[in-house]
Amino acid sequence: MKALALAAVALVSTTSLDLRTVILRPAQVGKGYQLVARSDGFGVKAAPTLDLCGRNGYASEKLRVDRLQVNYLKQKTELGLSNEVVRYKPGGAKQALREVGLHALSCPHTPIVTGEKGVGPLRFTITPIKDKKLLAGYVAVRVRAVGKLTDGTHVDETSYAVYQRLGDVLSGVYSFGPNTPAQEKFALHAAELSANVLRRVLHTSKGPPA
Repeated sequence: MKALALAAVALVSTTSLDLRTVILRPAQVGKGYQLVARSDGFGVKAAPTLDLCGRNGYASEKLRVDRLQVNYLKQKTELGLSNEVVRYKPGGAKQALREVGLHALSCPHTPIVTGEKGVGPLRFTITPIKDKKLLAGYVAVRVRAVGKLTDGTHVDETSYAVYQRLGDVLSGVYSFGPNTPAQEKFALHAAELSANVLRRVLHTSKGPPA
């Protein structure tokens, strides 16, 4: 797992990008956090990238070329984080960011099917949040999900999702934990550092496409 948390290195081109150089390092997430590999974290066939307000309506999913997602956990705290980095065909990341932004604005107030195993229809309340330190065109939202699991367990969870892209690379930062101001601060801090990593890694290459 330590190999997944490599420092940024100079790249020849975006097409040869090693996504391990773009993923956040545990120390960037916070003191004491450890990187945890996900069984569905490797490759575009393992899991969808965009599922905000359900999985329908994301044509950009077919434009993904490579994908890596890992989690970050720390003992004695309920705050956790996931970072997903995805490389797309030319124009795909731009399309993905546009699609997730539209979903954030148009998510219905009625329960929707999430596609998640063991989870029943959920009602989402999606609230945009702002952060001037993120990359231009970012989508950052607070997500409250209310509903039931298929076993009848009640669900009422608040999380944060921040999507950014530079060239044809998209970074998604997703937090989970108690519904407190600390979670929002935690998520935005990680997203700001993810923006820095994208700038550093991709600007050492020949330059990302617009």
